[in-house]
Amino acid sequence: MTDADSLSVESTETSLKMRLYLMMFLQYFVQGCYLPIITLYLIDALGFSAFQIGVFGAALAVGPLLAPFVFGQIVDRHYATERVLAFCHFSGGVIMLALFFQTQYWPVVILGVLYSILYVPTMMLTNSLSFQHLKDSDREFPLIRLWGTIGFVVPAWVAEGIFLRNLSGEELNTGRGIVLAMAGVIGLCMAAYCLTLPHTPPVKSDKKDLAPGKVLKMLKYRHFLILVVVAFIISIVHKFYFQWNSPFISAILKQGGEIGAWEQRISSIGQVFEVIVMAVLGFGIKKYGFKTVMLVGLLSYLVRSLIFAYASTIGDVFAVSLTLTCIGQAMHGLCFGCFLAAAYIYVDKVAPLDVRGTMQTFFGTFVFGLGMFAGGFISGSIGSFFTSKGTDALLRAKLSVQSQTGILEFTQKNLDGEPLTLLRDWPGIWLSSAAIALFATILFWALFPKIDTSHRLSHSEETP
Repeated sequence: MTDADSLSVESTETSLKMRLYLMMFLQYFVQGCYLPIITLYLIDALGFSAFQIGVFGAALAVGPLLAPFVFGQIVDRHYATERVLAFCHFSGGVIMLALFFQTQYWPVVILGVLYSILYVPTMMLTNSLSFQHLKDSDREFPLIRLWGTIGFVVPAWVAEGIFLRNLSGEELNTGRGIVLAMAGVIGLCMAAYCLTLPHTPPVKSDKKDLAPGKVLKMLKYRHFLILVVVAFIISIVHKFYFQWNSPFISAILKQGGEIGAWEQRISSIGQVFEVIVMAVLGFGIKKYGFKTVMLVGLLSYLVRSLIFAYASTIGDVFAVSLTLTCIGQAMHGLCFGCFLAAAYIYVDKVAPLDVRGTMQTFFGTFVFGLGMFAGGFISGSIGSFFTSKGTDALLRAKLSVQSQTGILEFTQKNLDGEPLTLLRDWPGIWLSSAAIALFATILFWALFPKIDTSHRLSHSEETP
């Protein structure tokens, strides 16, 4: 076969790729509706406390923990992928519409858990469906996944540029719930669209055994053990960002007298830079190695937290604080690409072939999933610790620190609808995040060895 013939065989039909582009766009449009802004909505519109926000954030991490057992081990082995996708998105869409009308704490948490269990498998299944139908997945899949990132960014401009335009105050607080309705409607549209996707029957020969014994044996290798520990720790910092980012942006905007809806659009800067980082990630790994690239990612988590801490202290120079906040958003690309994405690639490179899928499941579910679960409670507790009704109750007062910079006053309703005037120490929250990131960075730098990834884990040689 000639090179030209080979290239023609490996190229997927344009019409099929267009269908997969739309699938990815809708898949992540749903998540892009609510994820960047849900914390702010729950605080300002429903009156959730900082700790309750943490519980809700932990609840959303239940999906990654349970999804492989509910779907990966049972459903997608007996039903075609496109039908499982349709079921998950239809059920998830109904739940999102129910959340739009719900205002009570525990119903919101329970519905959040159910939704996460339904949505998380769809991210894996859309990837799986794409891989099964692409003729050259290594070359073609990145562009298809790019449309997922585009889909994640677009809702911010639709929600804030159209539905929330010219709103302010209490009208804006409650109006942000429109993102839940958007996610629900698009979820139902995605469910219908999934039924038109190429038939993708379950692969009966693919047992996908979790093989916990094999995975645990791999922890005897120092580099894998350190990566697991550091990934768990940095997942807590990752949760800090998603849990406190939108309230933080809102606080910065209010300092500058901006009362409109800009939080989602500012947050979308992170996804734009994520695309740029992912485009050069392979080159960076090849040239500098995994350890250097992942250290860049870990340092980015640390630097972003420090930038946010400083930005909250210079509210009298709004242009500077907003610029720093936007720079912090852009660093999400480095955080995600250089550590989280690179870590998945690393696991795939070093894992023995017979347990490669198991290792990815273990790493994604038990490391990042548990890290996000713990991160919900930890970030919520720390946020609660640095939030009070008066300055006397804050840590600075107890330590006799006179400076009040970065302690911002805000008003929110409690769960009973009564207005509360509270103080939040933003430097305290972000410096706590920075401390956790610093610990993870030092641990990785000191103990993670350089590994020749041309060998699988069972044959690799560790280099101090």
